[in-house]
Amino acid sequence: MLRAARRNDHDRVIAQILKAVEAGRTFFLSGHERPDGDTVGSELAFASLLRRMGKKADIYNSTPVPRSLQFLPGVHRVKTAARIGKTYDVAVIFECTGADRMGNIIDLDTQARTVINIDHHAHHSHFGHINLINPKASSNSEQLYHVFQKAGMPITKEEAMALYVGLVTDTGRFQQENTNPDSHVVAAGLLATGIHVAEISRRLYSTAHEPALKLLGRALSRQRLEANGQISVMTLRRRDFRETGADEGDTEDMINYGLMIPTVQAVVFARELKENGQVKISFRGKGRVDLCRIAVRHGGGGHRNAAGVTLSGSLEVLAEKMVTEIAKTLPPKRVRPE
Repeated sequence: MLRAARRNDHDRVIAQILKAVEAGRTFFLSGHERPDGDTVGSELAFASLLRRMGKKADIYNSTPVPRSLQFLPGVHRVKTAARIGKTYDVAVIFECTGADRMGNIIDLDTQARTVINIDHHAHHSHFGHINLINPKASSNSEQLYHVFQKAGMPITKEEAMALYVGLVTDTGRFQQENTNPDSHVVAAGLLATGIHVAEISRRLYSTAHEPALKLLGRALSRQRLEANGQISVMTLRRRDFRETGADEGDTEDMINYGLMIPTVQAVVFARELKENGQVKISFRGKGRVDLCRIAVRHGGGGHRNAAGVTLSGSLEVLAEKMVTEIAKTLPPKRVRPE
């Protein structure tokens, strides 16, 4: 009964979203800073749906789309801006706990009549007038698939491609623990549109430009193990990006190399950002520790096995602080290789 109640509540919120879509004419879409595959995929797919319904949809992010996602159809429609002055009937915000998470590029209180908040992380503030929040969903793309279904709008091949990219990247190619039965049901529905899965996989995971490979080499050469081999630490400095010609988008999926070591239960990946004194710290794990809890403690968020936070300070000091906190939650002895 509880599961049915949750499903009904989820359907009720989707109905509210579709009602707002029907009433609105102009739409603003955005997501978190340094957008990933799920954010960009969600933006592209939902904007396409809105346009097919006769609506005007603008997509703006505070930072550019990563190079690895430039192959997506319609990606040229995703604009980068520090601030937007226009007003909209509806703002749709993906994967943000608040306006600050998207870089405050719009004032949600004064520049949008209705705010729709779509997220799948465990920690959020329900800042929207309508909040579609399901921490059990693997991704926003998974949730949007059901929005398309409720709207009665068949998904186009281009929209399916965008949603599939969001689904496959946020589940780590269906290998992470946030993968659930619905993830595969949604994947099957998207594949039925005729998208070329092998080509998408090649673009995402088997294509890299030379600067990205050089950056990966630096991260791996600097990798070290802590806590009796249970924690992998990876770091990158601004000079690494400058000297290789790579950018932040080239770090996508890099953290997962640390998890390949059999004894490793968690990875701490710290890199300096362009912003003065800012350090982005990402976490990945195998389930022994709630990494999201640690990230939230410092103002970040995410999932149990995939989380992150951006802090100000010394890269070495911050990385060591996170290692110390994670180590306190792990067994004192080295675990057996899996």
